[in-house]
Amino acid sequence: MWEDELFDEIQNGDTVYYQNPQGQTHKGKAVMQGPMGWVIDIGDGVPMVVNEGHNYLGHSKAKVRTPDHLGRFLHG
Repeated sequence: MWEDELFDEIQNGDTVYYQNPQGQTHKGKAVMQGPMGWVIDIGDGVPMVVNEGHNYLGHSKAKVRTPDHLGRFLHG
């Protein structure tokens, strides 16, 4: 389903897979890196925070992706 990638390798535009509290797998588009993890858009502009120790399952690289230099600098 997704590539075997590390959480630290996520970039803007990547598809991020996460698990909700009910154990279901969902996905969203990486938007920016925040202090608690990556903020992803799960549809219709609805944000969700995904972090490595909590709900992150994996991600796949987008064709067009850009690193979040500011987010990494601020929250690195």
